[in-house]
Amino acid sequence: MPRQKKIRSLKELLEIVKKSPGQKVLVLAGAEQEEGLKCVQEGRRHGLIQPLLVGDKKRIQRLCRSLKMPLRGVEIVDEPDPKAMPAKAVELCRAGRADILMKGTVGTADILRAILDRDKGLGRGGLLSNITVFDSPIEKRLMFMTDPAVNISPDVARKADMLRNAIDVAKRLGYARPKAAVLAAIEKVNVKDMPATVDAAVIAKMGESGQFPDCDVAGPYALDIAVSKEAARMKHIEGPVAGKADILLCPDINSANILYKSLVYFSNREMANAMVGVKAPLVMSSRSDSALTKLYTLALSAILAQDQEAQ
Repeated sequence: MPRQKKIRSLKELLEIVKKSPGQKVLVLAGAEQEEGLKCVQEGRRHGLIQPLLVGDKKRIQRLCRSLKMPLRGVEIVDEPDPKAMPAKAVELCRAGRADILMKGTVGTADILRAILDRDKGLGRGGLLSNITVFDSPIEKRLMFMTDPAVNISPDVARKADMLRNAIDVAKRLGYARPKAAVLAAIEKVNVKDMPATVDAAVIAKMGESGQFPDCDVAGPYALDIAVSKEAARMKHIEGPVAGKADILLCPDINSANILYKSLVYFSNREMANAMVGVKAPLVMSSRSDSALTKLYTLALSAILAQDQEAQ
């Protein structure tokens, strides 16, 4: 269900989560990590989450002492075996003791394997994908982009699932009928040389046939047509999405990752990221993420966890 109030900025998102009753529990898998501990400590200080630490208890306590981080009220689940940490963290989520899962020292492949385990994981039959949320550089609203982190070279079916995940996140943040642009370099279908245009046209056709309920979908769109009303006017492209896209569905991980880092390093955008498509939001912050991006990511994960509990 969409939120009654459309959230128009990451700052507003952060304030909403701060004021929400009851903190969500975040389990940090492999908590013997300075970066991860600092992140969850900041989340706790801002009232976003309550940490639950999984890892070698003695090492965690020693590291916290060196960082002068208080552990009063923080539970540590002692698991000294790094290979067992991901499964233990997933088990805590399945048991209802944690609402959000965050990667610490454990390997990416190991935590994804535990999450996607058919019998003991957090899968719900959909696709795991990364959704990036950021403040629009043009208007007072949020925008959503996928997928700069997980799906490398998705086919049409995967792209459709990525779009469904993005639509779900947008609706949870109050965008009752989001507008989605399926990106490519040009607006015309080039079957021979540009397969991304073919995929975009297929997904747009799926949208026309009602396969993405309560969402306007168009493509292939170049980025300028997706976000600039003036560019759309000059190219004589009309429709509900032209120049007004909320969601940007990128052709592959290369284009999405480049767009992500262009926004960060050329436009000084802060981001919020969530791995969705599973029963608990997954946080996998990059070491290069700013402190504010990490905080916004925790806030996004907390609000998604709230809505998942209500479903």
